[in-house]
Amino acid sequence: MKRLAAAFVLIAAAVAITVCTGYFFNREMDFFEKSLSRLVDISAVSTDEALLDEAKRLERRWSEASGLLRSVVLHEGIDELGRSVSSLPRLIEYSGREEMITECIEAINLIKNLKSCEKLSLENVL
Repeated sequence: MKRLAAAFVLIAAAVAITVCTGYFFNREMDFFEKSLSRLVDISAVSTDEALLDEAKRLERRWSEASGLLRSVVLHEGIDELGRSVSSLPRLIEYSGREEMITECIEAINLIKNLKSCEKLSLENVL
């Protein structure tokens, strides 16, 4: 009886961890998708300095969230997204707005792809 109870507790813990990490992943990906879209939108009307500040803020937020995201999702997609987000301030400084907009659009598409691949399922729990 104790083994059965322990098994149910472990399954409940696995489900709880899976649901929490899925929620965290979706929340962070939604945030980065909206932030990148906002960066594209404000690029037409803001100064280079304001655009650079926003890109640096986004890069700092990425560095805070990337450790946990790497533990939740396969590294390849998150690493590519990290390179895109980290390159935005330097693209604004050295390459211009058009290159930054292109990189933002590619990162948004990568986020959509990651979100479509990472769905809560029974395989994630077991």
